[in-house]
Amino acid sequence: MTRGVADRPDIPWLTWVALGACHAPHQAPADIIGSYDAEFAHGWDVERERRLARQKAMGLVPEGTRMPARNDGVKAWEEHSADERRVFTRLQAAFAGMLDHSDRHLARLVSFLETAGIRDNTVIIVMSDNGASQEGGPLGFVNAMGPFNFKPEPIAEKLSRIDDIGGPDTHSNFPHGWAMASNTPLRRYKQNTHGGGIRDPFVINWPKRIAGKGELRHQFVHACDLTPTLLELIGIEAPNEIGGCPQMPLEGESFARSITDASAPSKSAPQYFEMFGHRGLWQGGWKAVAFHPSGTPIENDKWELFHLDEDFSETDDLAAKEPERLAAMIATWWAEAERHKVLPLDDRFGPRFAENAARFHGARHHFVFHAGMGHVPTDVAPDVRSRSYTIEAHVEIDEAGANGVLISHGDATSGYSLYLRDGHLVHDLNIGGSHQIVRSDRKVPSGARRLGVHVERLVRKEPPAKGSRTGVTEYTLLIDGEPAGSLQTQLGFHTLISWSGLDIGRDRGSPVSHYEAPFEFEGRLLRVTVTMHDDQKLDGDAVGNAQMARQ
Repeated sequence: MTRGVADRPDIPWLTWVALGACHAPHQAPADIIGSYDAEFAHGWDVERERRLARQKAMGLVPEGTRMPARNDGVKAWEEHSADERRVFTRLQAAFAGMLDHSDRHLARLVSFLETAGIRDNTVIIVMSDNGASQEGGPLGFVNAMGPFNFKPEPIAEKLSRIDDIGGPDTHSNFPHGWAMASNTPLRRYKQNTHGGGIRDPFVINWPKRIAGKGELRHQFVHACDLTPTLLELIGIEAPNEIGGCPQMPLEGESFARSITDASAPSKSAPQYFEMFGHRGLWQGGWKAVAFHPSGTPIENDKWELFHLDEDFSETDDLAAKEPERLAAMIATWWAEAERHKVLPLDDRFGPRFAENAARFHGARHHFVFHAGMGHVPTDVAPDVRSRSYTIEAHVEIDEAGANGVLISHGDATSGYSLYLRDGHLVHDLNIGGSHQIVRSDRKVPSGARRLGVHVERLVRKEPPAKGSRTGVTEYTLLIDGEPAGSLQTQLGFHTLISWSGLDIGRDRGSPVSHYEAPFEFEGRLLRVTVTMHDDQKLDGDAVGNAQMARQ
């Protein structure tokens, strides 16, 4: 932005500020996080009531809005132990701290626009993508990367790490109760089509063209309506083709009129919703919605009907009183779903994610990474989850020896690293901050060497213990193809490796193992090969749960 203002101030520009806030992991400076403990020590039940009262006072929701019952599975705050409440409070403080920290930097951005004299003719839009996350589960996570790989995180462990929450070696998320409070006064969460999953704030400001400051609008709009609105505001028609390629028609409807006219009507067209079989339809101030339990027949779903103009929080189900209206809206949903290519419905959660993973990575089983290679994103790095594989680095080491990373994938929260330290070859399997380390039983000689690790998924000889979902994996270090020490563990990359990517010759991010990043290799690294065996068995449900936490 600053370069554009300096070089070509006459050219319009677009800056997309894609903040991580407030998506998990919730991270912020420790002093900001700590300042919010006292703000939330009263718990989610009290907080919900306070928020609804403020929302009514501010005019964000109608005065008659009712608080729905707690979401399924959420206990009263006081039913939790003192240790649980202390951990939950800190997890919520990390969420609030992250939002606070982001606001401070958005203020810096706006301040620059004012300093540069371009604030008045800049359209600023603030929006988010979905309701509060349910991926934190009933107890939340200090480091979700462990539980996503079936490593338990009991309350005692969470409490012992309470001061780490929000730091670089945590991947924290708040529990269902705080997600419910974040969605006040709406029901359910992200992934669902009730209000808690789909209602979001939208703020627009343009001093040169929009006179209103702090005014509220209550018309129903959808994300698909934003592009038509912006095109109308700047006086541009959507092109029928770009570069000779015909364009699909825009689905949305401009709401530009409501920006200047508080009494303007909402959009005229119905708006459909669908995710994993959950469905919903808004039409003329009414909403039909169905919660779909995965794996059950679609026709068994119970549709609810709400008059949103009178019932903002979806608490008064009118399905029995207005069966004809509901039937008509359900029929409209099917018609809209067909028209917009939502059909056929596919509610398979686990299988879809397992199939997508296989389709994305394809049949490739051998990777060669040469010296000088840049960072490789996780999505295209070797998929070593839940399988046997071998990594081998071709190096040259002089008489003085060499330390440093040969290959690393991940960060301080989860991943693996193969490196040399004090003359020994070391492999660290980091699962949610738990380090399973194997160190070579002898020093690595100087000269041209092949240094690696072979990972073997061992076949069970007896049925797994009740509650166990993992087998045993053996990690064997290799020096010139010969075993040099091994480790067996039930921990492994059963669901994910990391959402941070892969490097060779260094560890660019927060360190996977116990060294200071980037810990560059001091010898000569020629190449690293990764060969994966054809024995991968992914748990689709677990992969899906992890991926939904990423989205």
